[in-house]
Amino acid sequence: MKKLTSCFDNLSIANRLAVMYALVATVVLSVIVVVLYILETTEINRYQTAEMKSRFKIIEEHVAETTTAKDWKHLVKNLQEIMIPDGGLYILIQSDDPAFSFAAPYRVDRSQISKNNGFGKISVKGNMHRTLSKILPPAGERPEVILSIAIDTYFYEEENLWLDVAFGSLLIIGITTIVWLGWLIARFSLAPVDTLSRHAESLSPQNLSARLPNTRLPTELSGLVLSFNGALERLEQSYLRLSTFNADVAHELRTPLGNLIGATEVALSRPRSNEELQDVMASNLEELERLRTIINDMLFLARAEQGELAINQVPTSLASEINKTAEFLDVIFEEHRNRLEVAGDALVLAEQSLLKRALTNLLNNAVTHGRPDSTVKVEITSDEKRVTLTVINRGPDIPAEDLPNLFNRFYRTSKERKNSDNNHGLGLAIVKAIIEMHNGEVFACSDNGIIKIGFRLPAYSVDNPQTID
Repeated sequence: MKKLTSCFDNLSIANRLAVMYALVATVVLSVIVVVLYILETTEINRYQTAEMKSRFKIIEEHVAETTTAKDWKHLVKNLQEIMIPDGGLYILIQSDDPAFSFAAPYRVDRSQISKNNGFGKISVKGNMHRTLSKILPPAGERPEVILSIAIDTYFYEEENLWLDVAFGSLLIIGITTIVWLGWLIARFSLAPVDTLSRHAESLSPQNLSARLPNTRLPTELSGLVLSFNGALERLEQSYLRLSTFNADVAHELRTPLGNLIGATEVALSRPRSNEELQDVMASNLEELERLRTIINDMLFLARAEQGELAINQVPTSLASEINKTAEFLDVIFEEHRNRLEVAGDALVLAEQSLLKRALTNLLNNAVTHGRPDSTVKVEITSDEKRVTLTVINRGPDIPAEDLPNLFNRFYRTSKERKNSDNNHGLGLAIVKAIIEMHNGEVFACSDNGIIKIGFRLPAYSVDNPQTID
């Protein structure tokens, strides 16, 4: 059984369908052929029985009417005339009185007459005959006699043989035809799969934009192709991000490492005083801190991408956290002569340390890339399902093609690249990671010099706190 299962598993889909068609066709056609054969043979036997009864009744009437020896001789002469010369019909009349007998090349056992309504089978001259017998009571001079007729069944057996051959041939031809047509239908139906396979073989990393064709496909394959193309698109995006990751990391690490090497080489170029060496060490420490920040941010993003969720979530006021964050960034606000304006408030369920980090990055991004001597506005709105926080500042418009990528790691607009030495391009990526850890989403838009970047979080209900510890 295991070998059969293994062989079946190794077959192609078309061949599997052909095998299943063969099994179904064999069962169905066999049942049909057997039923037809039974009906046909039953009809032949019924016809044979009716014919025998009809002939027997005629002969029986003549024998029953014959009651004298003189009439019996006349009956015998008539019986000899109606006997079929080739042995197709035999008539036998058995009696204890030889004068009232009619010879035939067979005998009938009296005990068999009461069985099967008088029907039986005997072999006469090598041919099988079917017999019908009956005991006739005495009448006049005629004693009790046993009347029987025998009909050669060769014709009926030959007809049954032809039926066997015909139905057997029909069964074989039918099964063969159904299997062949089933295989052709399977191959025709699976042609789109072969086409998709050829297109799939052409996919390669050198042609990431290639997709499987989604035209003139069956409904069952159309959904599969759409899902597969969607997976290819996501894979393309991931591959592109991975392909640029090394370059981005090298770019971010090159500047602080270059500064470290340059400052150290200058310090070693000639003897230095303790004060000068301390200045070099302090400068190097700043660059090392920058390297540590980049590495820590990358590790945090890696954990977030692995599905890490925020824990110890507690009800938190967004307005309160914004004001605390503004105090922390007071020096940056003063440096850029920016003012903070907070409108609205709402409670959210959040891990405060992560939320503060996200708000810090949002405000720092607004001040760093916004217009100096302007107001940074934070709008907080809410409904029954979600809370929306939007940081609004004035600054250069962000191109539409850059908006979907603002929250990607190491992504900068062309204008931001000029200031890349001060920013490593992970701030908004961290904001996105933190908000998604809280089952939220981020957004960004730009229009007429007004930049809006923010996030949406599930609303916190006092009646249903759902605090996560």
